[in-house]
Amino acid sequence: MNGKLYMEGLMVCPFTKKSLRLMTEKELISFNAQIKHGDLFFYPGAPVNIELKAALVTANQTYVYPIIDNIRYLQRKTAIVSKNRTDNHLRRVPQDEIDLFYKTYGLGVDNSIEKSSKKLNSNPISQEKVTQLGRLLPKGGECFMSVVTHDVDSIHNLTYGRSFKHYFHMDFSLPRLLAVKDELPNETILVLGDVDHLPFSDSAVEALFSFDYINNYDKEVQSLAYEELKRCLKPDGVSIMLYDNSKPMHASGQLKADQRSKKALGVIAPWKKIKLPNIFFYPINKEHETPDGIGLLSQSIA
Repeated sequence: MNGKLYMEGLMVCPFTKKSLRLMTEKELISFNAQIKHGDLFFYPGAPVNIELKAALVTANQTYVYPIIDNIRYLQRKTAIVSKNRTDNHLRRVPQDEIDLFYKTYGLGVDNSIEKSSKKLNSNPISQEKVTQLGRLLPKGGECFMSVVTHDVDSIHNLTYGRSFKHYFHMDFSLPRLLAVKDELPNETILVLGDVDHLPFSDSAVEALFSFDYINNYDKEVQSLAYEELKRCLKPDGVSIMLYDNSKPMHASGQLKADQRSKKALGVIAPWKKIKLPNIFFYPINKEHETPDGIGLLSQSIA
C-alpha cells in the first residue's frame, strides 16, 4: 500500500480527533454511488460534485476527507458528511455560496485552481535565519512538519541533513500548496488544514516550523492554535513559530502561563507531569526582519 496515502495513526479527523484510515476500493465504490444519488455533502452544505479516487475516513465512517492530486483535504469545510451532519442542515444553502465553495477548493471541471506564482511575503526571514532557527529542531524522529510558505528553498534548508520517517507540509491555501507541490520531494505529504483544528494525532510531531504569523489571527483562534500545537507535539518536540511584533500576541501569554504552572507543580507535586513541548516564538518586524538581538520571545521550560 502506498505509504504516502496510508497514514493511519498519525492523521485524525479535525472534528472528532479520532484516527483516520484510507478507504478501501470496495468502500470507495459504495461511497461514489452515494455521491451520484445526491446523498452526500461537504460540511458547509454544498453537494459533493466529484468522484473520489482516494479518501481518508473515520472508523465509524461519519466523516470522510478527499485526497485529490495527492493533497489531503483535511479542513473541516472539506469534510464529506450526510445531510444531517452539515453545518446547518435545516438551512437552504444558496447557489452562489455553493458555487463559491466549489471555486475555492477547485471542485468540478469549471473550477480549476491556478497555481499561485506570488512569492512576496511567503518567507519573511532570510535563508540564513531559517538555517539558524532550524538548528533548534531535532535531527530526526517520526514526523517533521513545515507550515505555510511559497519558498521551497526554505523547506529544503530545514529538512537538509535530517532523518524523519514522515515529512509533512501543511497550508490553509490550496493555490499555495499547488505552487510548491511539484518542487517538494516525492515523500512529502501535503495537507490542506486549519491552524486551529490540526489534523494530527496527539504527540505525533517532533519538529515543526511555521512561516505563518500566529498573531495574524484573533485571540480565540490564537488560543486554539496554541492548544492544538501543544497537543500535536511530542513532549520533547520543538516548534518554531513566527509572529508580527507590531500586532497583539496572545499565544505567548498562554505559553508563559503554562510555564508557570509547570514550574509550580514541579515544586508542589513533582510526581505529576505537565506536557509542555519546546515552543519558540520568533518576532518579525512588519517592514523587515527583526534584528537578531531581539531573539526568541519565549520557550518552554526544559
